[in-house]
Amino acid sequence: MAFLNLDPPTPNQPPTTTTTASATTPPTPPPSSFRFCSKLKGTSKENSNPNLKPLNINFLKVCNSLPKDKNVLDKFEKLCPPSGGNKLVIYTTTLRGIRKTYEECNAVKSVMENFGVVICERDISMDRGFKEELMELMKDKEREAMVPPRVFVKGRYIGGAEEVLKIVEEGWFSELIEGIPKRKVKGVCEGCGDVRFLPCFGCNGSCKMVMNVKEEMGQKQGTTVVVKCPDCNENGLVLCPICS
Repeated sequence: MAFLNLDPPTPNQPPTTTTTASATTPPTPPPSSFRFCSKLKGTSKENSNPNLKPLNINFLKVCNSLPKDKNVLDKFEKLCPPSGGNKLVIYTTTLRGIRKTYEECNAVKSVMENFGVVICERDISMDRGFKEELMELMKDKEREAMVPPRVFVKGRYIGGAEEVLKIVEEGWFSELIEGIPKRKVKGVCEGCGDVRFLPCFGCNGSCKMVMNVKEEMGQKQGTTVVVKCPDCNENGLVLCPICS
């Protein structure tokens, strides 16, 4: 239905008509309820992370270009962490000093847990040895490559959060982790609460132990000395024997 505008027209402006919206106009669809990680969507500019640069690599196309007799992992760089030959190794951090790094570590870890395989998580903020491992692995790369998260599968370097989440979005990450053992413990670990570390059983987290000096060491028998605990790291922690 149209209504004639009876107001006097302004100079050089013809009379206008106002049209009401049709009652049959379809309602606006509700926004998507998918709230997992904005990097997985790739189309939402409002919620996207401005610090991430879009990748121009189509991993699925690269995967399909491989000969049928070759493994998908052959396209990735051979770079094996210590004792990571047949494991899914993730270098992460639980420090919240840099929000972007912390959120990316949580996003990658959550995605990996959904596949139900055993994850060898190495928190560089909880153990200095893991930080040194990552620095040694990434010594020939750019400085940004030393920032977690960093994912390795069966001795192959997959990449950081951006590369891994893009592969998951394309739907063929399960091919990379094929053959990795499934996780036996369901839910939260009863030993450590999924922290993967516990206070040292030998020194109770003090990093020190009292030892009796033997007579051969040139001191009187019965003398005690304080030494560093050989079992725990610099924070007095050991890996959880249940889930690590």
